[in-house]
Amino acid sequence: MTGTFHHRQEWLRREAEVQLRDRLLPSWQKRVLHRFAAERDNGLFPLLNQFAPHTPRKRPDLVLVGRMGVLVVLLRETEPDWEDSRAAFVWTAELLAGASIGSGLLSESVLRSVVVHPVEHTGRKGRSADHLAITGDEIDRLLKHGERILTSDEALSLAKHLDSRTFDLVPIMWNSEPVPRQRGSVPEVLQEPVPPAARRPFRDWRYFLDDAQLGAVRRSYSGPAQISGPAGTGKTTLALHRLAYLARRGAGKLLYTAPLPWIPERVAWRFEEMAPELSGQVEFRSLHAWARDFLVGRGRSADVDEQEVRRAFDAVWTRDDVLHRLRNSREYWKDEVDRVIKGRGISSFDAYRTLSRKGRGGQLPRDFRPHAWRFYCDYERELSERGVLDDNDVLKRALVELERRPLPRQYAGVVVDEAQELTVIGLRLAHAISGDGPDQLLLVGDGQQQVLTGGWRLSEAGISLRGRGEVLRHDYRNRDAVLQRAGQVVAINRFDEEPALPLSAALPVRVGGQVVEWHGEDQESALLSALLAREADSSAAVITETDAAAEHWLGVLRRSGVAARPLSGWDGRGTGDVLVGTSSHAKGSEFRSVFLPAEPADGSRADHETHQRRRLAAMTRARDLLWLAHLH
Repeated sequence: MTGTFHHRQEWLRREAEVQLRDRLLPSWQKRVLHRFAAERDNGLFPLLNQFAPHTPRKRPDLVLVGRMGVLVVLLRETEPDWEDSRAAFVWTAELLAGASIGSGLLSESVLRSVVVHPVEHTGRKGRSADHLAITGDEIDRLLKHGERILTSDEALSLAKHLDSRTFDLVPIMWNSEPVPRQRGSVPEVLQEPVPPAARRPFRDWRYFLDDAQLGAVRRSYSGPAQISGPAGTGKTTLALHRLAYLARRGAGKLLYTAPLPWIPERVAWRFEEMAPELSGQVEFRSLHAWARDFLVGRGRSADVDEQEVRRAFDAVWTRDDVLHRLRNSREYWKDEVDRVIKGRGISSFDAYRTLSRKGRGGQLPRDFRPHAWRFYCDYERELSERGVLDDNDVLKRALVELERRPLPRQYAGVVVDEAQELTVIGLRLAHAISGDGPDQLLLVGDGQQQVLTGGWRLSEAGISLRGRGEVLRHDYRNRDAVLQRAGQVVAINRFDEEPALPLSAALPVRVGGQVVEWHGEDQESALLSALLAREADSSAAVITETDAAAEHWLGVLRRSGVAARPLSGWDGRGTGDVLVGTSSHAKGSEFRSVFLPAEPADGSRADHETHQRRRLAAMTRARDLLWLAHLH
């Protein structure tokens, strides 16, 4: 069959020679075209610019549509100006605008620019910010490597779309009739009779957008805007597309940030995989890391000694004899200091005495507020005596420094993901970094998934959206059964200014799924049995509410011979290990199977509202299987 296959390729190459013999193309360009034409049976559809070799400067000489996506090809003796390469890309992207292949509307991330030089070219090769440069003898490597993101039928559909949109591009070795499949050709993938969007893993859907998502990617906002929607609706994917869209238009340096430090790391490699030629134009940093480096650059102290900060708080906590009586939970009062007092920038007892504390699990009696304020003052004194800063101090210092002397060159755009997890000071800092200009600040989040203590709104940070933004409704992650079960959790949204779309109102895209509700006493044996019974090599996570529970289950799995690793140190790339961690560390990820063990209620558990939001966030990490334990 191999000989038949190569014989077929040679026949196609000769047919291409006949079709192109009247074209006044340089011989090296003809050889390149012959090589591309020989891949027709493998689902590659070339469209040649009818003006070649005298192609207008800012147009592609060739567009290739195949299973690797859409290649915008420039056949050039010398390296083109970056403006020409970018213009050719934008011209092709605009032709594809609105193209649909059944899984949604195509996004620009399917496209990439390639410059092909003659074999004897000695100039720069490799990847740059705008294109990949190769020579004619490297075409095989271009075609055989890289992720396959389209089927041949989808590629043909897009090639037909391009052919119908312009007279400038002429099909080479194919026409609008279906291309017959030959024996020995590369087999199709993913042929089950279901819509492409439903059959692809979620991480592959980044190449496709629905109508609402595509509109948000390209829409111009006159000021700060927000992308919201329940879990699984593609908010982060949309944010990455928008960053790529802005980067390709040469907007300038862009920033993606989030309050949880592991989120930018996990998202950065997704962006690199989606648009590798643009990765140098987008900075991925947690807000605390950005603030720390900014202060260091300004000659200001910004180091945070986490262990010393913990000791300072513990010293005050062990001396307290009042707050224990109201609520004997170290974490509750740590949140009161970090999230309510320092996080909201409260600088006087008068302000704290009348402060609304919605979402904090019951009102703090008036006569206890002086004690809580005194506790905070003692903590600040301990930090000062030890000569250390906590995370809130770093954010506050960065904000004050920015107000004193703004950035010399502002970011062209800032995306803040998981914005609901930021404190008021964090939101003010993000706003100060971005500014109020058009398209400069995009907040992405869902108040129903807020895993850290909340209770404030955007207006407290001086951010006005004025209706700017989008609400996403289609859940592309969770299968229907998982979505329906998670939708039963009542998670109160304390973040969004307007009423948010509840998870129960999200529209499922993927049917099926399985939810297992286990009841009993020996949950360790039950969870291990369920974990080992899952499909081989399918991603799985055990998600808990507390760090202590995560450590316990990590030990249980390892003692039982199950390969397991903590979520806290995971960068988001594929792994065969079972991942174990809290709902906070699970943010920005998803798994085929998710296991939620029962945890006893004690003084360390968050208030009921926060507990419900954490549970919803954990449950919606599951794509196919959700396992829930209930202890008797």
